[in-house]
Amino acid sequence: MVNTGPIAFYVPSLTVGGAERVTVSVANGLAERGYDVDLLVSYNRGAFREEVDAEVTLVDLETPNVPILGIGASVPQFARYLRRREPAMLFSQMTYANVIHLTTQLVTGSDTVAISTIHNTLGMQEESKEKLVQWLQRRLAGRSDQFVAVSEGVAQSVVEYVGVDREKVSVLHNPIPVDEVRDRAGEPVDHPWIESEDLDVVLGVGRLERAKNYGSFLRAFERVHAARPDTRAIIVGRGSKRDELEQLAAELGIEDAVSFPGFVDNPYGYMAGADVLAMSSIHEGLPTVLIEALACGCPVVSTDCPSGPAEILEGGEYGPLVEVDDDQGLAAAIQATLDDPLPRDVLVERANDFAPAAVIDQYEAFIQNYVTVENTEGVERRSEPLTSS
Repeated sequence: MVNTGPIAFYVPSLTVGGAERVTVSVANGLAERGYDVDLLVSYNRGAFREEVDAEVTLVDLETPNVPILGIGASVPQFARYLRRREPAMLFSQMTYANVIHLTTQLVTGSDTVAISTIHNTLGMQEESKEKLVQWLQRRLAGRSDQFVAVSEGVAQSVVEYVGVDREKVSVLHNPIPVDEVRDRAGEPVDHPWIESEDLDVVLGVGRLERAKNYGSFLRAFERVHAARPDTRAIIVGRGSKRDELEQLAAELGIEDAVSFPGFVDNPYGYMAGADVLAMSSIHEGLPTVLIEALACGCPVVSTDCPSGPAEILEGGEYGPLVEVDDDQGLAAAIQATLDDPLPRDVLVERANDFAPAAVIDQYEAFIQNYVTVENTEGVERRSEPLTSS
């Protein structure tokens, strides 16, 4: 029986973020199934550190703080890790982390199977640094044995912007802790509109940044509120656009019908109490907020942006899809959903398709198709050519 080393994951830190949450969830899930799992971090800090399972080996690369270089300073320690542990497969998370991982593979000439994970649709980046990192990833693409995309749309963007064949990109969805979401959805929410039985609440959840396009959300809600004065909008999240959005609400004359509570520790209570969640994004990767809302039994509407909403909502079967920046269409979809929401059990059942157990099954099949490993329960994993999803 052959054991070619642990399954490893690399993420810059364990601060709160979507990629970090996914990494910890997948690492924990595989460790629970008996795999030898290493979790590498450049900086051993962040709230998710406490959520790493005791069966997962947390490897601190002890990266020095080097201006400009950032996590690039991890390469020497990263190289020592690869030479010492010789993992069978290593998943890196996020584009910059992928660049550091592939650079280290190039330096060491390691035989470790290199997997680059992409969480967001490529080609939407505007900042020069993001464009540079994407260019570097393209240059290093040959060092990656396979790319993992979190949705079909993200996979297509990898093909287009990284320049690899579609067969080199597999789709593995993000695991969403739907049971935990539902448990927390039952906790009380300190907001009078959520508690009111006389109001219909339209909810937005996410960072107050350009990509979330909350200007369109507000313009759509202005139409909804004009037709239905008993509606209220709550936008949960923080970000650089808050002042701009509050000013827009005032200009639209809906400032008294819109609430910006900022960051909240438990958005799921809001989802459970809202009548519809509306997502107005310009681009996404696999928007977990839609899945979380479904898990709470909250009806959803969304822009049909790249990438993920159409995949999650099955082309509109589980919630209407409208064009990006179509304020009128978004308003109409919100009103139609308020009038005739899908049954709660239908929404919850769809969310279960993204539960951790289902996604860990996908990861385990992916690993089994690529490398031969032995888990701690003595189950041999076969080595075959990878079949792309």
